[in-house]
Amino acid sequence: MRVLITGGAGYIGTELVYSLANENSIEEIIIFDNLSRDNHNLFIKSKVPNATKVRFHRGELLDSRELGKVLDGINIVYHLAAKVTTPFANTDPHFYEQVNHWGTAELVYALEKSSVEKLIYTSSTSVYGSSTKSVDENTPPNPKTFYGISKMRGEEHVQRLKDKMKTYILRSGNVYGYSKSMRFDAVINKFIFEANYSKRITINGDGKQHRSFIHIDQITKA
Repeated sequence: MRVLITGGAGYIGTELVYSLANENSIEEIIIFDNLSRDNHNLFIKSKVPNATKVRFHRGELLDSRELGKVLDGINIVYHLAAKVTTPFANTDPHFYEQVNHWGTAELVYALEKSSVEKLIYTSSTSVYGSSTKSVDENTPPNPKTFYGISKMRGEEHVQRLKDKMKTYILRSGNVYGYSKSMRFDAVINKFIFEANYSKRITINGDGKQHRSFIHIDQITKA
């Protein structure tokens, strides 16, 4: 079985690569990433298990021709590549729309022409917007941020594939926890860093806001 992971050198992608590399049923893992976050920790940290089955391919989601080439012979695609949210996600909507919406569209176009059997798309609970009540997959999406809207648009493209291949959409909460490719803009990771080195944490607003969280080990296992 051959696997492609878009965004495979990122925060979640790194942990997924380490996990899948231990699966005997997987003969090759291709990491498709543009390294836009300048994060090279996957390549320089402790050695990836069974590293001979892992291959890196530098590329852009918006390059449909390159996507078509790299999908040749692939069985399963994990689509993790995205412009991720920060507390200032609404200040630059263009990149969220370009990468999360149209980048996913280009991947879906390429998948429609491929022989891929399964797609796992990592979306976000931000597609639900803000709510005072608990939500689940039956709750109508109502995104309020440019990031949430872009992930919702990505989901709409992915839904087109449901009659062609097994398609899964994971609406993940804000991810935290240790990865070889750390993110310290993720709020809990930032809190831990500040608490350890500054002995105080920074809270924006009145501190009464709520958000859904999930540990990186749980989302990787999922």
